[in-house]
Amino acid sequence: MLKKTITYTNYDGEEVTTTAYFDLSKTECVDLNLEYEDEGGLVGHLKGLIKETDGGEIRQKPAVDFVKLLIEKAYGVRPKDDPSLFLKEDEDGRPLYKKFRQSKAYDTYVYALLSGAESLDEFAENVLPPISDEQKAEAQKLMEQEGLGDIVKLPGR
Repeated sequence: MLKKTITYTNYDGEEVTTTAYFDLSKTECVDLNLEYEDEGGLVGHLKGLIKETDGGEIRQKPAVDFVKLLIEKAYGVRPKDDPSLFLKEDEDGRPLYKKFRQSKAYDTYVYALLSGAESLDEFAENVLPPISDEQKAEAQKLMEQEGLGDIVKLPGR
């Protein structure tokens, strides 16, 4: 889980600091992989983000959309009355990320990630579930076979 303190200027021009939480469970990662099944799973999707050029240039729009998708899927709230829960929907079943996405905190954090002011590696390291050294070696081998070994960093926890 990533607990992120975000400081931003609100719509009234006041500086505000808030805490946002991000986490993806193993089940959510399986679901995310299945969303890209037609592209060969997440690895296939990530490979598709890389232009088929000698430079291996990142396709900007799809890469930005993918980062925003990960943020939205990982966003949740830890209720003070039961910190064992990590809620991603309100009482009516509406995703909480939709409200977060409309905030200056979201805009500030996404921009910081995309501009390099915040680390995407830190985000992935703390949001993705930990994997064993064996799983990491197997995944890294697959990433290298797909030409993604230097681009995609796997969690090392």
